[in-house]
Amino acid sequence: MKINYFFTICLTALFSGVSFAQEENKYDEETTYQKTLTLGAPSSREYAIAQFGKLYKLDKGNSYQTIRTTSDVTGMSHERIQQYYKGIKVEFGTLITHSRDGKVVSVNGELYNASGLALVPVISSETGFQKAIAATGARKYLWEDAAQADLMEYSKPIGELVLFPIVKTGVVRLAYKFDVYATEPISREEVFVDAVSGAILFRNPIIKHAHGLISQRQIETYSKNLEEITVGRKSALVAGSADTRYYLNRSIETTFDATLNKYVLNDLTRGNGIVTYNCERTGSMPSTHFQDDDNNWTAAEYDNANKDNAALDAHWGAIKTFDFWKNIFNRNSFDDNNGQIRSYVHYSPSGAGWDNAQWTGSVMRYGDGSSFNALTSVDVIGHEIGHAICQYTANLAYQNQSGAMNEGFSDIWGVCIEQYALNGNLNAPQDTASPGTQAVWKIGEKLATNPLRSISYPLTRGNPDTYKGTYYSTTGDDGNCSPGPNNDNCGVHNNSGVFNHWFYILTAGKAGTNNAPVIQRDTYNVTGIGMAKSSQIAYYAERDYLTPNSTFMDARNATLSVANSLYCSSSPEVIAVTNAWMAVNVGAAYVGQTNDVVLKTITGSSSIACGTPYSASIVFENAGSAPISSVTVSYNINGGAATTSTWTGSLPNCSSVNYPISVSGLTRGTHLLNVTTTFAGDGNATNNTKSVLLTVNDNGTVGVVNTFNAATDALVSIDEYGKTNTVWERGTSAKTKLSNAVAGSQVYATKLSGNYPDNTTSYLISQCYNLANMANPSVSFDLGFDLEANWDILYFEYSIDGGSNWSVLGTSADPNWYNSSRMPDGNDCFNCIGKQWTGDYATAPSGSNGMNGNKRNYSHTLAQFGNGGATPASNIIFRFKFVSDEAANQEGAIIDNFVIQGTLSTNEINFETFNVWPNPSNGNVNIQLNTTDKVNVTLFDIRGRNVYNKVFNSSGAMFNQEINFNSLEKGIYLLNVESEGRKATKKLIIN
Repeated sequence: MKINYFFTICLTALFSGVSFAQEENKYDEETTYQKTLTLGAPSSREYAIAQFGKLYKLDKGNSYQTIRTTSDVTGMSHERIQQYYKGIKVEFGTLITHSRDGKVVSVNGELYNASGLALVPVISSETGFQKAIAATGARKYLWEDAAQADLMEYSKPIGELVLFPIVKTGVVRLAYKFDVYATEPISREEVFVDAVSGAILFRNPIIKHAHGLISQRQIETYSKNLEEITVGRKSALVAGSADTRYYLNRSIETTFDATLNKYVLNDLTRGNGIVTYNCERTGSMPSTHFQDDDNNWTAAEYDNANKDNAALDAHWGAIKTFDFWKNIFNRNSFDDNNGQIRSYVHYSPSGAGWDNAQWTGSVMRYGDGSSFNALTSVDVIGHEIGHAICQYTANLAYQNQSGAMNEGFSDIWGVCIEQYALNGNLNAPQDTASPGTQAVWKIGEKLATNPLRSISYPLTRGNPDTYKGTYYSTTGDDGNCSPGPNNDNCGVHNNSGVFNHWFYILTAGKAGTNNAPVIQRDTYNVTGIGMAKSSQIAYYAERDYLTPNSTFMDARNATLSVANSLYCSSSPEVIAVTNAWMAVNVGAAYVGQTNDVVLKTITGSSSIACGTPYSASIVFENAGSAPISSVTVSYNINGGAATTSTWTGSLPNCSSVNYPISVSGLTRGTHLLNVTTTFAGDGNATNNTKSVLLTVNDNGTVGVVNTFNAATDALVSIDEYGKTNTVWERGTSAKTKLSNAVAGSQVYATKLSGNYPDNTTSYLISQCYNLANMANPSVSFDLGFDLEANWDILYFEYSIDGGSNWSVLGTSADPNWYNSSRMPDGNDCFNCIGKQWTGDYATAPSGSNGMNGNKRNYSHTLAQFGNGGATPASNIIFRFKFVSDEAANQEGAIIDNFVIQGTLSTNEINFETFNVWPNPSNGNVNIQLNTTDKVNVTLFDIRGRNVYNKVFNSSGAMFNQEINFNSLEKGIYLLNVESEGRKATKKLIIN
């Protein structure tokens, strides 16, 4: 559900009592469910995930799929990843990588170990379904009404086989997951049924449901199954004037429906639409529009006994909610994909006033109220849609502390959206005295005499404002409680007060003494940072750090990670976040240093492609309270001799310096740049050192075969640990099965002798090539392999953006290429991508002679990257990617005679006149071109290097220009000209 609607008479039923033992210690990191791994040096995604999995002792059956990737204003990217075990989804199993400049710097999440678990159900899916139905106990279900089920894009559940962890113990069960949607009484929940015993493991409510005195049942709250149904008839969009029920006259966006010859509440200017329908006090959801003749929706017309003006609040509130997320956080609707917001007003399954507002997983439904006024106030709307935000971000489980934060986030978004909607800003005022006079800090104050909850003073509404304090409900995270509908899933609505109060203190500031158990009690005085900053910290934490079963301490760690990323580590923002948590009895107070310099970042690309020089700088920051006058900067390459310099100046608290460092003479391969910043009296030496792995490459020559025989033939070989020559080694193969075909010939091999290592992802990276001037280019090499079939794989990738992004080249359907198209199927091939080499030495390749282990030639066209191709590439890099699982290894792969082939293109494109003379030339060259625009002249040598580039102006209808190339060496070059969107190339010989 969502909002906790109650009167004082309900308190005994809704909130369980808690005894406070004086020997209890302050809530600390021991009670987190998340683990966090900070990497010593920025690393690859694969390595980071593998290292994080080791914290849980996971075996080779685990695999991972990306859910979504986001980025924040600091440039940090965050990839949320779902865990699978032998192809079966692990419910709640989530990890999040945090990356800068394409390298992972930290990982956090919650994973579960299902090793050894039998994955064959004992009971059938149908039996499990009957167990789920019996637990629900409803009289009617949505699948029984085909029309309404189709509207909700819902069908009778067949059961998804998942692995369900008992979070507190870590024990994993094989389970069926059913989405059970009941209509009498209304509920929608995910029911997890043990696939062995038939026991009900967990019931996770999907519908959020504001309840009043008519119901004690607390229904959960998060969204799924986005519906994007085109509604109405796209016609003239116009701004209407609406006399709302609660917020006076407001401007709304409507549509003129030509069929009805009326204006309707349908805003097609935002995302995929915001539309508000009329249920006409029924329990169905028709496509009946509210209608108006002149688009002036007046009180005289709509402030009636039916409360039709509530529809105007619902429509305006949904518009302002969309605008808040778009304008404040650049989020496109609740799903960040412009999801349509559909609201159904006058919904009443019993025919009388319905005391509910709910997000059903697809749409919004609003009752007219009986104990309450119509439930369409803007904070209620913001709260309900906030549950959908949670589903598409942290997906907090609706139980224990995570469920309390699920509710708390919705309350936070409710107050933020109310402030934004009514004032156009986030300048929320402070509430100076209990019970508070500022309406923005109350939830649902428009709906009844008393507000439903108070964010600034939760105790006034019977909710706790302190962890384990007055009114706190014991949860399964901090005591003995088994979540269920009869105990509010261990206090999810009640305990939201703790999280709400943290947000208020952080935003507006507050001083006092909390009511934690005596031994834990603290006096606090927090200066607020304002809603603009506090909401950003909360949103990034929800979106980028929290996982389904996060606790209050996990949230503290998450918000501090965000604050430290956005601000200085001794900033007022970080101090306020820390002390606001202390104020609600979660974690200790902020402790600062007088003298502290922090090395924040090393800037500069970690991938140095094609011989470009490395340009770097560091950013260090004063995290102490005293100013800094000098900082010693020391750095080295690969642990060698250090270069030391001293910065001098005046660096106040929370100020930073961008300080350049000079690195030169780096050869092809990988190098570790280590940097340290120090100064006399530094009180915290743990934040002074950082390292970054530099991958240095250079240009290769088309047509030159790399035999790997000489030291100069060495390629960049790098594994998941960011080190060279740990898996791919150059030399003479001494393997038993995979030996060199020619005595003395050298190869690259996944270890020159013996078997390859388990649990590795490693790369062999080519030089950079310019194919833009090449006709019909291709790649070829000799390859022999002996890989554990369907467990360990090898495939070939390319990058056309300097190594920032990589794509797989080719498929198994291509001739003379991959031998496998397998994908993971729950039994094996968990590393497979649908196109790879895999298999034993003695297996005969399909359509070829010999065996996999025979070193033979493989080739693939690169025509799309050459002259005339779809994506001509002047800087393309290739790599072999080798992946092995956690057990059973074989001899691996050997590679030899790598070559990129192609011929120089001399095509003339679209110019009627393009003359170059003399040719051959001694260096003085005349160029003639029919164009009236500027001409860009570029010259490439045979290796594809750009040796000349200049833009000339043209006058008249013909461009004539003499250019002196006397400084260039004798040889063959390609002369490119570009003008008026046209290109042409000619071969130029200088002798």
